[in-house]
Amino acid sequence: MKISIPSFNALLALTALTGNVCDAAFLRPTADENAEHSNFNRNLQTLPPSVAQQIGIIGASIAALDPALAIYETPIQARFTNYYTSMWWNCIAIYSSDFKDSLTGARPAIVVQDENLYLTQNRALCATQATATYTFLSVPGALEAYTNTMSAIGVPVVDGIDADLAACAAKDTACYQSVAAAKGFTTEIMGMVVAKQTYDYAINDGFNELGTDDGCVVNCRPFRDSTGYTPKVSPYGKSPKGIKFAEAWKPLLEDNGSGFFYYQQHVTPHIGEKAKFATAMPEEDRTTRVARAPTYSGSRQAEAIEVIANMAELDDVKKIQVEVFDNKLLVAIAVLNSFVGKLLSNGYQDTELSQPGIVLSYERFIHFVNGFTATERDTVIIAWKEKVNYDLIRPTSVIKDLGDQLITTWAPGGIQTFPAKDFEAYKRVMPHSEYVSGSACIFEGIKDYVTGYMTMIGLDPTFPVAFDPIPAGSSNVEPGLVPASELTLVYPDIETMAEAGSQSRLDGGMHFGDSVPAALELCAGIGTFGVDHVANLLAESAA
Repeated sequence: MKISIPSFNALLALTALTGNVCDAAFLRPTADENAEHSNFNRNLQTLPPSVAQQIGIIGASIAALDPALAIYETPIQARFTNYYTSMWWNCIAIYSSDFKDSLTGARPAIVVQDENLYLTQNRALCATQATATYTFLSVPGALEAYTNTMSAIGVPVVDGIDADLAACAAKDTACYQSVAAAKGFTTEIMGMVVAKQTYDYAINDGFNELGTDDGCVVNCRPFRDSTGYTPKVSPYGKSPKGIKFAEAWKPLLEDNGSGFFYYQQHVTPHIGEKAKFATAMPEEDRTTRVARAPTYSGSRQAEAIEVIANMAELDDVKKIQVEVFDNKLLVAIAVLNSFVGKLLSNGYQDTELSQPGIVLSYERFIHFVNGFTATERDTVIIAWKEKVNYDLIRPTSVIKDLGDQLITTWAPGGIQTFPAKDFEAYKRVMPHSEYVSGSACIFEGIKDYVTGYMTMIGLDPTFPVAFDPIPAGSSNVEPGLVPASELTLVYPDIETMAEAGSQSRLDGGMHFGDSVPAALELCAGIGTFGVDHVANLLAESAA
């Protein structure tokens, strides 16, 4: 069993409340909900009564989407997850009289007028269809798994978009409204409208999803650079005159294990300059947030020796932390688990997004998740701006350039002595420059967001964060060997978890030492903008 996103049984493993693990549960209608949806499967396990049953749909959705999302590089994955959670919130907003659109910060352009339909169930059903339609439009590789999962839990969705809606021109609000009205404002058509609006927004968000932002007309490559970025150092050894080889990012050689070799291209170098922010972070932060210059030596020899020494100290806990914290969706699930447990164990009294008899409402859960992913997205944008600004070489390149010099450090299976040219970091070194650490920026943002959000809703932000147990031998890097026995990562609070996540980038050999503290300074406070963002989505009287 490899380390991966769980089937989301763990999301609602409310150990803080029940002392045991609850299996995932899914939408189960009640007698007073819309009769249109009375044919759902009623044989599914249920959540504790203090938790909105519709939250289980989100668990099923994440589990179904994860394999396809995991293929994308970190910035693109963060972008997609933010759009999914934005749609989930926007399906709440359109079935309300005052909530705001997550993407625009204003009231949705298309809303359901009949207040009798402002039901949690309708909001959740809208979200499932929005997820299906947006997946059809932007992440088709996940569509079959998603629709099959929804069908299996008794929540069928349409695996496409209504023909009349598809015929509307992009951002044609009047056309969207007309189609929605003609279809009776059902949860199905409203989900499609939300997905279409999200897609319209996404293809103009600066990430270059269609590959057309640089003027491409046909055969365009999604998410390609639109700024003309070129590595200063060629992997073939032909560098521009005057460029110091030892300092500039050098694309690493990769292969698919089947004889195909290729050199890296820097992932999305344009987003730091062009991508839209998701939080309330002001646009001027794009220029005022600048990482301090590193104190690295010109040759990086001292820093390389430190990386080699650090990796010689890898034990099972450090190795698993490197793998777990490399998977940002896995991190999100652990935090969501702990958030749920905290609210339930404290008997939280919601005054803004409450539902009768419920401690944790579907609306509160989605509200928290949306700000979480918005924060992740914006930390990535800021980190990428500085990655391109400094454009610095990775430890792997420096160490490999030592050639036949013998080093003693980690290698698959244990510590070995071997030529430096054969060195590899514990995990794949991502195709982007070294300084600053994007992961450390993300963890800093998460820490600030969770702390700020808990304070906003009147709860102590200190609570343990626990990951699912890691079975013996389930490592992706050293399968059958690591960990030697079952291992569980538990941290006393979100700050300690964030520190461990950032440190894992150094332990795994992916970064030099200055990259992490500089990232923490650079991205400090972005999580607060995430809190401001979701606070603004509520009615003025509730914010």
